[in-house]
Amino acid sequence: MSVWGAPVVASTGTNLTSAEPTFGKITSKAGGCVVAKPTEYISEEYLDWIWQNRIGPNAKPKQDVNWNVMANKNFLMDKLVHNKGSINYCVRWDSSTKLSKGVASTFQGILERHFNKWNKWLEGYNCWPFTEIKVNMVGWAAKDKSQFEWTDDTLGPVYEGSVDSDGVPQCPDECYRYYDNVNNIWSDTSACQGEPFDVSFWLNDKIPYGFGYDWGQEVSLNDTLSNLYDENILFIGHEIGHGFGLPDFYGLETKPSKDFPNSIMMAYSSSTITPSDGWMLRRILDHVRSRYKF
Repeated sequence: MSVWGAPVVASTGTNLTSAEPTFGKITSKAGGCVVAKPTEYISEEYLDWIWQNRIGPNAKPKQDVNWNVMANKNFLMDKLVHNKGSINYCVRWDSSTKLSKGVASTFQGILERHFNKWNKWLEGYNCWPFTEIKVNMVGWAAKDKSQFEWTDDTLGPVYEGSVDSDGVPQCPDECYRYYDNVNNIWSDTSACQGEPFDVSFWLNDKIPYGFGYDWGQEVSLNDTLSNLYDENILFIGHEIGHGFGLPDFYGLETKPSKDFPNSIMMAYSSSTITPSDGWMLRRILDHVRSRYKF
């Protein structure tokens, strides 16, 4: 979960040596899936510390700080594999204002662009099979459908009046496709009259920051609209990172060292995905790889 700590900036400086993903030092055998260690920007020791202390099975669970990625098969990586490289979104319009079709039509491209920025670090690594992630918008939820300034269904079906326990608009429960970690099975969406959704893009006009996990991204509506045409929208890229299982890095106790390199998961140090983020994502794939048949 992210906290509000500093103004969002258009770009930030880093001590980045190589912006494009590289394989560093390959440690796997020739002819097999490429597994490697970083040779710049972030050390293998830092990656090991993060696994042991923040996201691995030995990390001490703390609310919104540490979690065990091995205990949850509903993260974005799991969804992408299950859906063969695509992911379906429900838009939750948590506002009393109206949404134009022009603005709404940008959401798919924004989300797809940020997913593929993360995917660049997975492409070709440990036999990850997807070179491009496809984002589909399959539902739009509002308290009143008149808040959406279009009447056709070219952007997907509109759901009116379905709300959660806090009164926030949502797509139908029977359309939510997720992995049930208790019963070890994907949810039954056969009663869904439309396309099932995997995650939500929840636009909230009452917060200046964002939240994210396996259920999707809740982001500031005002910040999103203010940065709608930016190449990199900090909160969206950051909250997608949480959906992959990556935590925040804010206080010193959350980092392996005070010189932990800039990363989008240390949100205000970078507005873009850095090698620090990319290698952490690769380490998650290394550990959950046995779940997948590729």
